[in-house]
Amino acid sequence: MQLHINKHDDIVVIEIEGEVDLYHSPSLRKELASQINHGEKKVLLDFEKVKYIDSSGLATLIEGLQKMNKSKGKFVLCGLNSSIYDIFEVARLDGVFIVKNTQKDGLDALK
Repeated sequence: MQLHINKHDDIVVIEIEGEVDLYHSPSLRKELASQINHGEKKVLLDFEKVKYIDSSGLATLIEGLQKMNKSKGKFVLCGLNSSIYDIFEVARLDGVFIVKNTQKDGLDALK
């Protein structure tokens, strides 16, 4: 898994590439915690290049969302392919996270 971090005005965009699984989710967890601890209030996670996510990846996202909520920030996901979105629906997380189709839509939701 690779993480590409960009900043659009006051929004941190983390583009994820690869798989968010047991072996790779600690890197994402660490990056999310770092952004939140540095005072970032708006984070967009772009899943356009993610092919797979497992339960540890979901747990990482839930933990990140909880930390962001505690810091009064906003957390948005975008670019989920249909198989990953199906996992969110089955786990009933599609109502917990703000999910947008494209990065532009995600950026607009955070403005």
